[in-house]
Amino acid sequence: MDGECLLLMLKYKAENEGKLYQEVDRFFPSSKTCHICLNQFESLPLDVRQWTCENCHTKHNRDVNAAINLRDEGLGILTCGTRDKADRQTVSRSNRGLH
Repeated sequence: MDGECLLLMLKYKAENEGKLYQEVDRFFPSSKTCHICLNQFESLPLDVRQWTCENCHTKHNRDVNAAINLRDEGLGILTCGTRDKADRQTVSRSNRGLH
């Protein structure tokens, strides 16, 4: 199954269950942006699975951090009504991620 087919299936399933489906730009820097202080690394190689933010010193699991950032960006897009860069400061953050 290719990625486009998977996204269509997710969209169908979400809408069928009365849920919202929101895509985030595929180049959104979800893995290399600290979800706590929004500091962004210029480069984060794929083999780096855990990293510490140089700004706020939060320890991140790459995948958990990316998931939190994608959730926040999607909520920001829905809140602002635009697919441009959302004002992520208006979206409340969760403490459920691993730090």
